Order: sequence, then structure tokens, then C-alpha cells
Amino acid sequence: MIFLDSWVWLEYVFSGDKEQAAESAIQRANTAMEGGLIAPTTIVEVSYRVRVVEGERTARETVRAIHDYEYIESVPLVDDIAERAAELRFKYYVPGERELSYADAIHLATAVEHEECDTLCSGDPDFENVDEIGTTIL
Repeated sequence: MIFLDSWVWLEYVFSGDKEQAAESAIQRANTAMEGGLIAPTTIVEVSYRVRVVEGERTARETVRAIHDYEYIESVPLVDDIAERAAELRFKYYVPGERELSYADAIHLATAVEHEECDTLCSGDPDFENVDEIGTTIL
């Protein structure tokens, strides 16, 4: 199972330089064989950024499209994940070097706390070389 960080969705939605790699990761996650995960913070980040760039209607349509993927599951943010996110942010946050945001810490914790998940996919180098889970940096 693959956790798809907000970066992947935004790269795909905005046709960034790594759009094809992002689309490939989304397609791979959206299979019964692999499966995918997102967190509510993924929706927050994607909805906000799309709303800023394209407007409210497009943001709503984008979120609806994300939810329409059959094998990509949005996992609720529960206390265990929140506590793990705090631990991971404390462990990996280094001002000026690795500024792991709260949302990114939640994404990392969500991936780590789900036993079926073996990869976190992003384009954000803050996820490189984490000990808890394999990462794919597009």
C-alpha cells in the first residue's frame, strides 16, 4: 500500500514537471493489488492550494475526484496517529534543514501506523531517509 502525499496530487493537478510520475503513482495506488492511503490533511492542503490558484469550484471538484478513486482510502486522523505525528516531527524537524511540517508529520505517521502501508510517495525531500517507512521521492 502507498501513502500519497499532497505533493503528488498537486503535481498531478497542476501539471508540474513530475506530472507523469505523479500520475503513475496515483494509478499504481488505485489498484486492488497495491491500494493507496491519504489523510484528511492531504485534502486540506490540496483543497487550499487549488482554491488559491483555480477557485472554490475547482477545489471542490478536485477533492471529489480524489474521493472517487476506488482503491485510495482516506484514513481518519485519530489520537494514536496524532501522537505519532508529534513524535516524528520532533525527531525529524531541523530548522533550516528539514522543516517537516505538521501536515507532513501527520502524513508520515498515517503511513507508518498502517501496517499494510510500506511506502510514502512524495516529491518533498523532507521525507528522504526516514527510518520508519520506505519513501519514494519523485
